[in-house]
Amino acid sequence: MKILFLGYKQNSILDFLQNSDHNITVTDARLSVEEVSTLDPDLIISYGYRHIIKKTVIEQYPNRIINLHISLLPWNRGVSPNLWSFATDTPKGVTIHLLDEGIDTGEILYQEETTFQTEVTLSESYAILRETIEKLFIKKWPKIEHNNYIPIKQDLSTGSYHTLRESERLIRRLGESGWNTKAKDVAKMVEKTDQQIIDEIQSIRQANNTHWMDVVRLAFRLAPEEARQIFKSIKQCDKDINVLLDELAENDLVK
Repeated sequence: MKILFLGYKQNSILDFLQNSDHNITVTDARLSVEEVSTLDPDLIISYGYRHIIKKTVIEQYPNRIINLHISLLPWNRGVSPNLWSFATDTPKGVTIHLLDEGIDTGEILYQEETTFQTEVTLSESYAILRETIEKLFIKKWPKIEHNNYIPIKQDLSTGSYHTLRESERLIRRLGESGWNTKAKDVAKMVEKTDQQIIDEIQSIRQANNTHWMDVVRLAFRLAPEEARQIFKSIKQCDKDINVLLDELAENDLVK
């Protein structure tokens, strides 16, 4: 079998395939349609490939281009999937899928979900995901080699997608720690929309209301008479504030 391997030049998958009888061509360079046609591979494997494979190539090799993506698709399609899985607290894992014209939207062949320890760094989790997907590919190779699999269409009504630009913004926010940042800290660095911030405030206020009522219960249980006097003062202050709010709402004086 002639295999065109696009992407990482050093990995256990290549070591495995190169010890077989297959004819392997490896490159991380951008290839033209003509160059691919000249190689005329039986199978194309994309793993960490930084270039878009042209539509013409995809049409020329239907169901013969496989992509290895270190996320649990359809979550975190696109750039920096490991980073975004922690930034957005979404499912983590790896996926082997057929390539189509979309970005990581092709039919799924195999997946494996992954969990991480609390203190893992982005660099460590990336290494774990790479090891996981390489082991999964080697394990499933006999089926992949003979097209002995049943592809599963992705449910794109769920999941997520991230661009290079937004990934670069988030990476800059990692600061000097960079990829050694603890994965659990990444979510704190994500830029939020106004609505997301408002929703978080509402959530915190709801929790704080519970805390407030707990304090009320405690006060009336331990010192009911003193608590009653304090709450009379609070009630009067609330009345004074309401008067001022009415005055503010009706105030026509413009300073």
